[in-house]
Amino acid sequence: MSDTYLAEVVLKHCKGVDDLAGLFFEAADTERRLPRAYDLRVKAKWPEVANDPGMAYGYTDAKVNPGPATASAIRNYDWALQLTMRLTVDDAKLIWAAAHSAVKRQRGPSWSRIGRIIGLHPQTVKRRFEGAILSLWYNLQNSVAKRTKTG
Repeated sequence: MSDTYLAEVVLKHCKGVDDLAGLFFEAADTERRLPRAYDLRVKAKWPEVANDPGMAYGYTDAKVNPGPATASAIRNYDWALQLTMRLTVDDAKLIWAAAHSAVKRQRGPSWSRIGRIIGLHPQTVKRRFEGAILSLWYNLQNSVAKRTKTG
């Protein structure tokens, strides 16, 4: 897939900068749903069943795995991976760290946790994330504008 075609497709899918960030957040969730590359565990087993019927619906310590990724989620994951190639190394690391920290959280990325890992203030981390997403958004728009201008 060429860079300009990818830019056109992603801009049609993402109506704004928030949707572009959401594409990476969805990709991080999809990455957790994909099967492991190398898995030696037994593939078939019986699910754990609680003996007490009153304890059967979410009140036990049984761990529930997420379902498999859908085809559209895998497509969006592929787009996010290809868009990563347009970013600088530091921006790519920051965007993917924020996306992975936002999985299973209602409040979005944990800026303070990422800041502790990187060694920066949480507001600085958030500001750099927003700058990286904005620069990617404008990069995609310029790519499409060049294609329409040249023919």
